[in-house]
Amino acid sequence: MVKFTLSKDYRYKTQVICFLCIFPILVCAQSGNFGFPIMKKSKKVAKQTEQVATKPKMTRIKVEKQEAPLITPPSIPSVKNNKETTSKEKINLEHSEILSFDASVNPDYQILTGDVRFRHDGAYLFCDSAHYYMKSNSLYAYGNVHMEQGDSIFLYGAWLYYDGNTKLVMVREKVRLENREVTLFTDSLNYDRISNIGYFFDGGLLVNEDGDVTNELSSEYGQYSPETKMAEFKHDVKLVHPEFIMTNQELKYNTSTGKASIFCPTEIVADSGYVYSENGWYNTKTDKSLLLKPSYILNNHRRLTGDSINYDNKNGIGEAFGNAVLIDSTQQVTLKGNYGYSEEKTNYALMSDSALMIEHSTEDTLFLHADTLMARQDSIYNEVIAFHGVRFFRSDVQGVCDSLYYSTRDSVLSFYYKPILWSEQQQLTGEFMQLYTKNEEPDYLHIQKAAMVISKEGDSLFNQSSGKDLIAYFDSGQVVRVEIKGNAETIYLPHDESNMIIGLNRLEGSSLNLFMEDKKMKKIIVWPQPKGKFYPMEKLPPEDRYLKNFGWYQSIRPVGSEDVFRKIVKTTAFETQKGRLKAKAEAISPIKKDSNK
Repeated sequence: MVKFTLSKDYRYKTQVICFLCIFPILVCAQSGNFGFPIMKKSKKVAKQTEQVATKPKMTRIKVEKQEAPLITPPSIPSVKNNKETTSKEKINLEHSEILSFDASVNPDYQILTGDVRFRHDGAYLFCDSAHYYMKSNSLYAYGNVHMEQGDSIFLYGAWLYYDGNTKLVMVREKVRLENREVTLFTDSLNYDRISNIGYFFDGGLLVNEDGDVTNELSSEYGQYSPETKMAEFKHDVKLVHPEFIMTNQELKYNTSTGKASIFCPTEIVADSGYVYSENGWYNTKTDKSLLLKPSYILNNHRRLTGDSINYDNKNGIGEAFGNAVLIDSTQQVTLKGNYGYSEEKTNYALMSDSALMIEHSTEDTLFLHADTLMARQDSIYNEVIAFHGVRFFRSDVQGVCDSLYYSTRDSVLSFYYKPILWSEQQQLTGEFMQLYTKNEEPDYLHIQKAAMVISKEGDSLFNQSSGKDLIAYFDSGQVVRVEIKGNAETIYLPHDESNMIIGLNRLEGSSLNLFMEDKKMKKIIVWPQPKGKFYPMEKLPPEDRYLKNFGWYQSIRPVGSEDVFRKIVKTTAFETQKGRLKAKAEAISPIKKDSNK
């Protein structure tokens, strides 16, 4: 047996050569892909890669080559690295054309170059190059970075940091997050895969496509959850819709339903109008919204407010509930009530439940209350309708009736069902009245059936005129002439030079004309075949002081703007009994306008 030995120096050289030979094998083993899978795609991965290549959303963004940052990006405060949010699964390197390692430069990471692909917990990452930290289970990716999670979340950017333990993705520069019909653009995005929420903090734009409608939502800070479809944006928020622009400082938006939730002062500007709200929601798909107090809507010349408003922007319909107010600046009319309704296209408005109309086109404001008030515009003409329990007050005229109607088409104001009008010491009654106006001033008043005009002269003395049909003519707002036809009767009280009443004149005829001057009787003409009688005051019988249709209804007369809400227990309509007209009225306390009935 021949014995062979090596010198000590030669044995040392042999050990170095052996170590250099097995070093590439050790590197491959360290990568977790022993058997050279780095240089060759598995059938499963190759199939997945082929499927990815066929998806239009998977087209990679061409960006310039990025250098690796020298430090790890800081963690997001809202993401905690604890046991509950830590993944034990290691990041798998599935492919790279070149792998290199230089312990003298950095012993903590491997450098991967060329068609790099990683897989971790159901997500795939593609890039041009990467720094892979096996010990900390993290990596940096550069150039055409593309990450996909399932078949609905695709993330693109120039470079990316990923922590496999916390499953936090930090993407920078030209970032794009795609989730079906939603695309989020920003330059800085942190994506928490555990909570499935993406955050941006240096400006972002979310584009939500739904058929022919595209909403664009932007802000300085925001977050989006592909799982819940909720986006929360803050600071200089703007939502751009094809029909309007919404701006505020905080907004929650559901990309699936298109519903934007409002929590702070918000403006919605459109060609058709303007909306202001501090609380509520707006559905961008249906163009319908619920606006809570304080909110209001401006459409053309109308402003609608209320404790809550249902608004249909597409059809221009607004409904207000509780303390509803509709202001028409063109007509200088305000409608108030506990329920309001407005249509832009037809210029129709309705107010009910303690409804009140305030007409302030002149210095003397009119206050009118009814169960229901309606206003509408027919072509170039305006109409106002009030029905059931009408009471109105103006300093120079007051009235009650069941309902009324006014149209600018003929400038006629019609009073229905036994109306009563008062002006200073005068009272007018009848079955039906029509007031004709000219240049917004009264021209003449026509009273049909059971017409009567009464003016008070003393405690129990009245000038009275009645007939089947009465027309009173005005000049500068004052009655200057009265024509009565059919069973005309009159009682007037002449005065002496010292303005003392000297007696009572009763006249009867088929027709009668009264002429007034300075609110006093100047002349009376009765024809044909008039009958008359004069009573000195000392010989005046009590039963001859009044005409048979006499009724003085001061107890139900509105005496102020608040008094129009006073309810009458019994109807003030005349009760016919044996040819005599009677009126009985009882009053209860006024009902406040802000009643919560």
